[in-house]
Amino acid sequence: MKGKVIRVFCMAVLITVMTAAFTGCSDDNRGGDTDSQQETGEENKNPGPEEMGLKAYYKMDEVGSVRLEDASGNGNDALVFGKNNMHTDYEEGAVFITDGAYFEIPSEVFKGEDTLSISIWLKNYSGAINTSAIYFGTGETMPVNYWLLNPSNTTGNLKSVMTDDNNQEEPYMTEVGISPSNAENGETGPVTGMGWNHYVTVITPTELTVYMNGEKIGTVSHTKKVRDFGDEIVSYIGKSAYAADATYTGFIKEVKIFDKEMSEDEIVEEYNRCKPEEMETNAAETNIFIADRADPYITKGSDGYYYFTASYPMYGANDSEGYDRIILRRSRTIEGLAEAEEKVIWDESESDTAHRFIWAPEIHEINGKWYVYFAASGQANNVWDINCHVIACDGSDPYNDTWTDKGKFQAVSGDTLPFTGFSLDMTYFECGGKHYVIWAQKVGESNVYMAPINPDEPWKTTGKAILLTKPEYYWERVSIPVNEGPAVMIHEGKVFVAFSASATGPEYCIGLMYADETADLMDIDSWTKVETPLLTSEDLIGEYGPGHNSFVQDENGNWVFVYHSRSEECYKGECGYGNEDPLYDPCRSARVRYVKWDDNGMPILNQ
Repeated sequence: MKGKVIRVFCMAVLITVMTAAFTGCSDDNRGGDTDSQQETGEENKNPGPEEMGLKAYYKMDEVGSVRLEDASGNGNDALVFGKNNMHTDYEEGAVFITDGAYFEIPSEVFKGEDTLSISIWLKNYSGAINTSAIYFGTGETMPVNYWLLNPSNTTGNLKSVMTDDNNQEEPYMTEVGISPSNAENGETGPVTGMGWNHYVTVITPTELTVYMNGEKIGTVSHTKKVRDFGDEIVSYIGKSAYAADATYTGFIKEVKIFDKEMSEDEIVEEYNRCKPEEMETNAAETNIFIADRADPYITKGSDGYYYFTASYPMYGANDSEGYDRIILRRSRTIEGLAEAEEKVIWDESESDTAHRFIWAPEIHEINGKWYVYFAASGQANNVWDINCHVIACDGSDPYNDTWTDKGKFQAVSGDTLPFTGFSLDMTYFECGGKHYVIWAQKVGESNVYMAPINPDEPWKTTGKAILLTKPEYYWERVSIPVNEGPAVMIHEGKVFVAFSASATGPEYCIGLMYADETADLMDIDSWTKVETPLLTSEDLIGEYGPGHNSFVQDENGNWVFVYHSRSEECYKGECGYGNEDPLYDPCRSARVRYVKWDDNGMPILNQ
């Protein structure tokens, strides 16, 4: 039976993928005869053709407290702002900037240069927003003249544009290039994702041409020249002059600025010099298990059935039926849930306290009785009044018996924090005879909290909650700083809590905390947080934004990992809901795969 389940869960394929980190840029293509260089002691001193015309070169491997050295030898050092929010120890040869950090390039690098080639390596963690990874132009809060590169605009597309007229009220409407604000003024760039990408923009007196990873994206004509921007210009790495724009968040490596038109061969050569190493690896292409079901939860009851529930989606903002019910499937096997009949066991119309939006239901058998934890609004059609709620099954058959609303989850007397604000994603587990709930709550940011409960009244906490985890690493803070969606697995003496991080686009990912099974789980010092995510979009084939998972054991006791993600079609905006707010996008589907284990007993989710 185990083999049969595996065949349903995933299709294994051998693929070639890029490593997530650079191992350094090769200097092999710098030009000159290697043997003669070695004989004369002049090794690597002669620049190759691609280095001719180099005005500024920022390597990003060593960032000073005040200055970023220009490695071109031209003395165009950049000024450093927000050094405490720059990190050079995450990936070799790259800097990660966040929370307002940026570099200021001397304006002389760009001023009066009608022909430029600008090369930059980026691994974007800003999400799909108005930002700028590199910019030069006038310095008004609504700049009239500029060029900027945004690796992922508000629709997730590459944007490289320059203004082509003077419009002080709406300068962005004069943009020409790739993904300009007025789409008629250029071409739409590709959706870029979250891996390393190499971007080159070539500006001549009449054309702007953009390349990504050595491939030409498009060429757009313009009439304004860079010298027309005037002498009072500013230039930045990590921000624009627009006051309303967010600063860039993400990795940067190898910024080069040339005062010449790079050829296509030179651009390809530059890309090949620094591209991530390729390696062969076994990867799994995971099929959709149940379509359009986000926040999936599977448990096995004492009756031998597997039960499945998930958020019932909205199909666009005008759908009046979505997020208004709790659904349930059951089957004797996990694989059988995919085709099992889906029933509505409870509807928000049955409650005076829990209204849509109903999110992330979880069904739990606690002391022989069935409960569903879920998030719902305390007011009709108010998506911001979300809190944790509970319903209880009136009998022993959760699939067929009726349910009673127990209301909003209650905090123990004296604990004034829990469930006073936006709270959701509650889960339950038992360990060592003690019972606990974990949930997400917005207290400034979305954090994860934990508290003990009495299993006879599992709609109340019995002790003061502890803060279990908050978004602190870069991968937890993309677009929105978020920790949510906790899920528990107890395996070989350890309690594992997986959680989801960042906004719900391709940046959504899964992190991990763990503690010894015998430890005091209400003591935060018992817990260890893993500094890197267990699963990201980069680990997957044809799916994006993995998150909000649960764990369940199959018929043979093997741990199964249940999660949701978006398909390639949805990620590229081809599903019909690409322009919707992610809240109203139904395309997050449930998928399942087996948990692997390393030699230290830690779970592996990305194989």
